Amino acid sequence: MCREHPLRIMRYSLKNLWLLIFPIIRGAYHFATQEDIIDWLKGTWFELLILFAIFGYGWLNWFFREFIVKDGQLFVQEGIFFTRRRYLPVKNLSAVTIEHPLWLQPFRGAYVYADTASGVGQSTDVRLLIWQRDEQMFLNGLPRLRQGKRHHFSHQVGLWRILLFSIIFSSSFSGSIYMAMFWFQGGRIARDIIEQLQITERLNTVSEEVAKRLMGIPPAAVTVGIVILSTWLLSFMANLIRYGGFDMESDKRMLHVRSGLVTRRHFYLVSRKINFIDLRQNLLTKLFRIFSLAVNCPGYGNQKGSIPICLPILTQKEMEQAMPMIFPGSHLTKNRLRPPWTSWLSYTMLPVIAAAGVIPAVILARKLIPQLDEVLAFFQIMFEIPIIWKLIIQITALLTTGISGSKGRICVRFCKGLTFHTIIADTDSVVKVRIQQFLWQKWANKCHVVLYFRSEVTKRCVIWSMNYDKVKKQLSEILEQTSES
Repeated sequence: MCREHPLRIMRYSLKNLWLLIFPIIRGAYHFATQEDIIDWLKGTWFELLILFAIFGYGWLNWFFREFIVKDGQLFVQEGIFFTRRRYLPVKNLSAVTIEHPLWLQPFRGAYVYADTASGVGQSTDVRLLIWQRDEQMFLNGLPRLRQGKRHHFSHQVGLWRILLFSIIFSSSFSGSIYMAMFWFQGGRIARDIIEQLQITERLNTVSEEVAKRLMGIPPAAVTVGIVILSTWLLSFMANLIRYGGFDMESDKRMLHVRSGLVTRRHFYLVSRKINFIDLRQNLLTKLFRIFSLAVNCPGYGNQKGSIPICLPILTQKEMEQAMPMIFPGSHLTKNRLRPPWTSWLSYTMLPVIAAAGVIPAVILARKLIPQLDEVLAFFQIMFEIPIIWKLIIQITALLTTGISGSKGRICVRFCKGLTFHTIIADTDSVVKVRIQQFLWQKWANKCHVVLYFRSEVTKRCVIWSMNYDKVKKQLSEILEQTSES
């Protein structure tokens, strides 16, 4: 039996730091004079006793937690007073992740995450902080990748493709989340850094200088633009660090994905445990026929901020070669069931209403707040640009959305937000189909089709404004024919 890395004692101990509130309360009554402080120091045995209890409890948790991989079983035992034993057959594991954070390198430690298709939500079944020498114990329990042209597939992603991927999937929203985490979790430290570096004053100065050079753009608008660009760059750097050095190997049974510049991650995925593959595109990559291939596999992509990407940037030819090696038997098929042209209003109505609504709203605001006339005029343009972009996306979605299937597979194309998805899955992975028809849709013989796929977190795909009669006839045929194949 093996124990975790001794650094785990710190993690177990930190959970009980709230006990230090007792010596803090005791000391609050002894800081009136210098003599009181001396008296308080004489009673530090109480503080030392609390610290000993905290770290002693952490050590006991570490000492009584043991693990081993033997005879095809991952065994974990823990508990001081009540022993809890868990047995996970290695053959039932869907994903094993090994992380090497930079801060653990001097201590020769690593994180191991082991997941199965069971469990609640995206919770990890087993998480261990181990010595690097114990990694091989887990790897020996997994099937080895077969070599040879027939079975082996390898794809290494170049630096320029990682840069392109980071540009595509970075956003100001993600960057603002990182900024918020820095602000709230860092607390006073974050605010002190901002005050000492005079970031607010420097930002105002830069905004005014840029506004002088860009005639007609007010400093407030420049400030907003700089903040948006800064948060986007933060998200870009985070993605670049996470997915740098990306490469993947597969032999149709097992996938091995490696990525990360600062924290090196190794993902071992069992092919038969993959629920479906998801080809992702935005508007630009769709025009140039470039894909990012993601997989839905229990335990993969569960970490915060990560995308379950298997191959970041692929041309259509590369994608067609890679899909069968990642998800055997998968291939793209032409849409058999798609929304009719008469559904254009359902796809374009909201962006058109939003674009039309911005104009009177800004006109009203300019009359109510005339001192912000220039700023509001600028923001009117800035609001219209993403709305028009969304309108173009919706028109493209109308032209490309659809459902098809063959040989035990179903292919679903749809748009969610700003991203186009093409999901390819076994028919057995479709756990529920729901046809929604609102009152006004009955007059036009239209409906929405909602497909639910097997996943740790429910995957819901909505196909808008399909012909109701064709859906009733052809969707059942697609599912029956693919399931019989």
